[in-house]
Amino acid sequence: MNSPVHSVPAVPPRPLILLVDNSRAVTGALNALRHATSPLRSEFDFAYVLPTGSTGRAVLEADGYRVHELPFVEISRRPADLLRYLPMLLLNGWRLRRLARRERAQALHMNDFYNLTGYVAHWLSLGKLPILTHVRFLPQVLPQMFAKPWRWLAENAAQQVLCVSEAVRKYFAPTNVRVRTVYDPLPVRGEELPPYTVGSPAATLRLLYLSNYIRGKGQDLALAAFQIAYAQNPGLRLHFVGGDMGMVKNQEFRQELEAAARVAGLQDVIQFDGFAANTEGAMKTHDVVLNFSEAESFSLTCLDALYYGVPLIASDCGGPAELFENGQSGLLVPNRDVPAMATAIIKLAADEALRQQFSKASRQFVRTKFAPAGTYELLAACYRRIISPLPA
Repeated sequence: MNSPVHSVPAVPPRPLILLVDNSRAVTGALNALRHATSPLRSEFDFAYVLPTGSTGRAVLEADGYRVHELPFVEISRRPADLLRYLPMLLLNGWRLRRLARRERAQALHMNDFYNLTGYVAHWLSLGKLPILTHVRFLPQVLPQMFAKPWRWLAENAAQQVLCVSEAVRKYFAPTNVRVRTVYDPLPVRGEELPPYTVGSPAATLRLLYLSNYIRGKGQDLALAAFQIAYAQNPGLRLHFVGGDMGMVKNQEFRQELEAAARVAGLQDVIQFDGFAANTEGAMKTHDVVLNFSEAESFSLTCLDALYYGVPLIASDCGGPAELFENGQSGLLVPNRDVPAMATAIIKLAADEALRQQFSKASRQFVRTKFAPAGTYELLAACYRRIISPLPA
């Protein structure tokens, strides 16, 4: 007698979310999204949509993500881009809608506030394809002729708007329940190298500036502050690390920085290098991390430094002020204030006990404030909400 055959219940497929990112290279915004979605892959399926030719594709595919490409065109001062922008926006919106339908995606997650392609795809779906918009810039510092319409679209057309900090959240209507702050999470892989330790007094103290070479990211301010600090402490060394994203304007900015270092006679104590994939390794081989950006909505670089316990000096330019306690777990200096930056460098370089304090306190602070409940678990709740909307 044959034994009865028991059918195995089918496992429902994970909801697919298309993650749309404008990064043409590996950026902090792209890495932040990777960190946030990686712990959620057991519940959700993710696929990325990047600009055609983005170097971020290799990194994502190495993580096991499927990657699609679209020829995104951004608003710029170049007449050719302005002429192409609207027709390409409509065409890419149609392509994105078609991709979502083919992949049976249940939501779009736009990782760029200014990428309007998702709204076109949403409208072409007759409102059936939910859209979540992430705001990773400080809209307050953008040209308001663009930022205000983008804000209106986010508040009225997106099912969920995610702000990476309270500094960003302040730009939106306080009563809009669809707008909320969701912090970026700590590094998913944790610490892969031995814990950072503050070394004993040495002849040199190594400062790290980890950021892509983009005007406004503060490398020029750091160089000017370093010149002042070096005059008082010749044991200082400054190391710039970052990519140029293949853009001529960024390459020119790096060249200007290198030329300024030579003119100041600092070429032997300032080093310029390209993109570093291993953030932890780069940080833990230095004594202090600097971040003097002129505007930051959050700053993944600052968060990483605090997480790894590498003493941090950051400018009060938006989000970084929310990442640590000034004077307790790092130093916060006024935005664009070069003398204050130099003073902070000199102070921290001369005080080993303070560096010890910052290293310990920063690790404790971020592990509490940026626990899963306020970061990627909150993001998962937002996904569930827009995929299966709650009754009105």
